[in-house]
Amino acid sequence: MTGRRLLAAVAAVALVAVAAIVVAAIALSDSDGGGRATTAPSGGGASTINEIYRREGPSVYFVQARGSEGAGTGTAWLYDDKGHLVTNEHVISAGTEVALRVGDNKLVPAKIVGEDASTDLAVLEADRSALRDADPLRLGDASKVYVGQPVVAIGNPFGLVDTVTSGIVSAKQRVLQAPNGYPIANVIQADAAINPGNSGGPLLDMNGRVIGVNSQIATGGAQQSAGIGFAVPIDTVKDVAQQLIEHGRVDRAFLGVSSVALTPDLARELGLNRDSGALVLEVAPGGPAARAGLHGAQAGGSEGALIAGGDVIVAIDGQDVTGPDDIARAIGAKKPGATAKVTYVRAGSEHTVAIELTAQASG
Repeated sequence: MTGRRLLAAVAAVALVAVAAIVVAAIALSDSDGGGRATTAPSGGGASTINEIYRREGPSVYFVQARGSEGAGTGTAWLYDDKGHLVTNEHVISAGTEVALRVGDNKLVPAKIVGEDASTDLAVLEADRSALRDADPLRLGDASKVYVGQPVVAIGNPFGLVDTVTSGIVSAKQRVLQAPNGYPIANVIQADAAINPGNSGGPLLDMNGRVIGVNSQIATGGAQQSAGIGFAVPIDTVKDVAQQLIEHGRVDRAFLGVSSVALTPDLARELGLNRDSGALVLEVAPGGPAARAGLHGAQAGGSEGALIAGGDVIVAIDGQDVTGPDDIARAIGAKKPGATAKVTYVRAGSEHTVAIELTAQASG
């Protein structure tokens, strides 16, 4: 099989292994939970779940999008004092008409400021005066999130608006695929109950600060939570939201390679003298890696099987690379125009080359 087909096969295996992970975006009912007190408690420091719900909940909204390609529903939350809101891209991707449910079933129109499928994030804008006098949610710091940390999620699972759930951070540094296949790095895993309709809602720490945007769930094959949810980290949200607000798009650094984790079996099959790293399958023509001289794998034979391995990327900026996820993290942390020092192995010899990264447009 060709390098492209091998990559697809490997991706298919990976998808089978994580088949429980689905994007939580399905049509929901229009029922309204309501019944929330909006008086904020006094005092500072860590809060109870009820205090967080009462204080931060009014800034979280049921969002619905309709268009010729279908409909989507989920959750959005107030990001700043100008009426900008954050949600998931997959929640509003099918719609051209977007509205927020505010208070007693009042629908407030919202426009799409920008969307970025590569991080599954979107920014909306609504009339600030119509958003029930809510305050923007405070933003936390994803770098300070720790495993075992208590967290709270507010959203609209299955159309049950104004729902709160709680749990702990189960893991950090996960890498997930966005709806367009782009890897999202540094994802937070939590066991707070997240279901379809929570998509786009805030994951909060016990001070009521947003540490992530709930985006995907593990379901075990059913369209409901299996106790594992995934949130795009707030540090990514800050960066993407700012670019969407200012430019309507996100320009991210682009290396221009597709790769697969090198295993001992694959290395032995290809006659490589190394059994770890990211095996380059394809190099985007004219891209930064191609201009730097990196090589992809060679295919041949009657079925297009790989007959020779490509370069094996083993480090970026001195940090070890064991597979595509490490490349995604390293490149994703950079801006277009930045330089990445890529160390790779070819024919048993190690080389390091400085590669100037270009922009890959949002989408």
